[in-house]
Amino acid sequence: MARPGSVNLKNVFFESGGSSAAGSIYRMSSIKKTRTPSVHGGAGGSGTRISFGSNYSNTLGSNLLRSTSINELLLTSNEKTTMQNLNDRLAAYLEKVHSLETSNSVLEKQIREWYEKSSPIVKQDYNAFFKVIEDLQDKITKARIDNTRIILQIDNSKLAADDFRVKYETELSLRLNVENDITGLQGLIDELTLVRTDLEHQIESLKEELAYLKKQHEEPFQKGLFSVN
Repeated sequence: MARPGSVNLKNVFFESGGSSAAGSIYRMSSIKKTRTPSVHGGAGGSGTRISFGSNYSNTLGSNLLRSTSINELLLTSNEKTTMQNLNDRLAAYLEKVHSLETSNSVLEKQIREWYEKSSPIVKQDYNAFFKVIEDLQDKITKARIDNTRIILQIDNSKLAADDFRVKYETELSLRLNVENDITGLQGLIDELTLVRTDLEHQIESLKEELAYLKKQHEEPFQKGLFSVN
């Protein structure tokens, strides 16, 4: 029994008068219902389904009629029997495929309903994860505060170090100036020492000269006094 939308190949071949067996078999590949099976498997092999894609030729009768030759209208009895067997087998195959498609659809529906009933949606409890996340956020906040405090301490230490460095450079400059002054004063002391020594020599000479002059003045005076006496 032919399905709606299918083609009765037996009527097509024999109502058209027929052609050669080879030409008819070749053209039959362009009018048969092409089906490509595909298998989809679920986890563990469950939920497997088989689907078929189909494609019909819209120019079935016209292609066969145009290819029929007037000189090839007669077929032998064996050729007719062979073609009839092929058509019957093809029709039986298509009918079997249709039956498998129907069974597959029913089976898919049953499997889907079974999964919906036996696999209820379980609501996850994320409170424990939220608690862990909150604790981690608190630790991160505390670490940021500690990090900020350490950064401030480092900045204060840098400022203090800069202050001490400026003071050190200032004191070092003062020390160098004092050392230069001391070096200059040391030279002046040496010069003054020489001047002092020279002056002391001059004083000694003047004292000796003064003593000599006193002696020179006292001798005549003493002689005159002696004479008077």
